[in-house]
Amino acid sequence: MMAKRTALLGMLICLAGAVLYGQPAVIAPSANGDIGLFTMTTADGPRAGQFTMGLYGWYAPRLAAESFAGQPDGTRWFVQYGATGSMGLGLTNWWSVFVAGGGQVTRTGGGWEGGIITGNLYPTAFNVSEGQKVRLGTKVSFHSENDTDLRFGLWLAGLIPITTGSATNEDGTINRVQTGRGDWEWGGAVSKSWFTGMVSYTLAGQPTDVDVRVPNTLRFGVGAEIPVMPNIHVIAEGLYNVFDGGDFHEPDYGQLNVGARVWFGHTGWALSAALSSNLSMLFAHGDNPNPWGGVMGITYAAWPPPPPPPVVVPAAAEPVVEQPAAAPAPAQAVTAAPPPPPRPTPRTTTDEIFFDGKSARLTNIAKAVLDGVALRMKNDLNSTAIVTGYTDNTGAEKANEELGMKRAQAAKEYLVTRHGIDPGRITTVGKGAAEPAYDNSTAEGKAKNRRATIVVTLVSGT
Repeated sequence: MMAKRTALLGMLICLAGAVLYGQPAVIAPSANGDIGLFTMTTADGPRAGQFTMGLYGWYAPRLAAESFAGQPDGTRWFVQYGATGSMGLGLTNWWSVFVAGGGQVTRTGGGWEGGIITGNLYPTAFNVSEGQKVRLGTKVSFHSENDTDLRFGLWLAGLIPITTGSATNEDGTINRVQTGRGDWEWGGAVSKSWFTGMVSYTLAGQPTDVDVRVPNTLRFGVGAEIPVMPNIHVIAEGLYNVFDGGDFHEPDYGQLNVGARVWFGHTGWALSAALSSNLSMLFAHGDNPNPWGGVMGITYAAWPPPPPPPVVVPAAAEPVVEQPAAAPAPAQAVTAAPPPPPRPTPRTTTDEIFFDGKSARLTNIAKAVLDGVALRMKNDLNSTAIVTGYTDNTGAEKANEELGMKRAQAAKEYLVTRHGIDPGRITTVGKGAAEPAYDNSTAEGKAKNRRATIVVTLVSGT
């Protein structure tokens, strides 16, 4: 079991690292209630005060655990289908809460010869309806300082049972398939651009009416949400479920969901639909027993607001000087009024900040320098700035130019996000190792060339 977990976790990390740039601008809740794809959670969350809701229907075939050694797979096939409604709310820009619940049906196939589901043996065919466990949870989302497109999410949820009592009624009919105890789920996700990798663990509540240990569930997932049109995203997610521990458990299985999400204009409403496949069954047996399922839902999450327009401060009007009429004096000349004072001459200020090694991360000293730059730009709302990033002469020219641009963009992002400076007033340039200001043949010179310059033009001249 440990080797299997390690291999799956390694695969998850490798796939989550193969990502591109360009984060999707819109979000939607998954079938589980929190922000995600179809059934897997991403690292994104709603904005502060943003309300989300969703209603999904789903159909998922499974295999029960063997009731006797060597039992054919076709004799323990069952399917679960149902509907799930959810609501979510962003408490802050990085913290959200969500709740999801509904009803489900568990039905065995025509060739059922017995099987074990959630630790219970079901020797005869059955068809039972029950309420889903209510998933009540919270999630925190945050991003890297050096790359705002690299997002991280952590969540914790409790799964609260609705249907309680014994699994089997006195007349032998089935009352429920889920356990009558609450479960705990926790997990994490990493998203970059269109891609997400996640892992979660569900600790199953152990039943009190039977002497059996129910297995826990370790879940891995990788997925992508790729915008092909402004209001249409193609979504694919691959998941692998590992049943951990317990006296009896269903076989581990992989699942693939492929479909699309379509938004209705900028209303925030979206329709999601996917074809689902139990990959373990498909690879082992083809279409018999049936491995195909699906997910469909309608969701709401307010469309993101457009970026604020740049603030344009009109130039101060020139003062109007009234010339008083001179008293009649035939013998004296009239003195002309003095001309208006000239406009102040624009001036520039130059600041330098330095970086460590190949890093584009701002040091505390650099942030203090940028605080002073921001103060000057706030005092003169017509001022502009040009931030130019440089490197030493170590490394390839293209890599140095990219690193220089990242350093310039890091300074700009700090001025925008920390001090609210309009991004339209700041221009970034990456020059790499070009135009060294210090001697690259010495260690001290190289350290000083790992820099960015901030040239501020003060229009008022103050």
